Amino acid sequence: MKYTEAVAREVMRYRAPAPLVPHIAGEDFQLTESYTIPKGTMVFPSVFESSFQGFTEPELFDPDRFSENRQEDQLYKRNFLVFGAGPHQCVGQRYAVNHLVLFIAVFTSLLDFKRYRTEGCDDLVYVPTICPKDDCLVYLSKR
Repeated sequence: MKYTEAVAREVMRYRAPAPLVPHIAGEDFQLTESYTIPKGTMVFPSVFESSFQGFTEPELFDPDRFSENRQEDQLYKRNFLVFGAGPHQCVGQRYAVNHLVLFIAVFTSLLDFKRYRTEGCDDLVYVPTICPKDDCLVYLSKR
């Protein structure tokens, strides 16, 4: 189920479930040449925006970017921040990805589904996660 895992990772990259994650600067941090974030400042780095930096054709939904051949998740791992980065990376990452892969496999095996495109379906609303402006109307039926 390598491709299903690639689909799950691309879903998370393309539409990060937690688009903004608050942090407190543990030390002064040089953000740009002209600005340093002072120690103790609360910052809200955008996981959503970082997921579109560096990746090949980032606006395109392309699970193959996570394939063994391309490995864009490794090439641009500093931009794939769905589970954080560095020593404080989410310890439940493997569990979350496996859970999502299993959900996709069971969902697509048991149900037929159809999403009708409506006005606003491609526009995002922050509530506090992201969702489509049209509330993502999906019609389900048993197989």
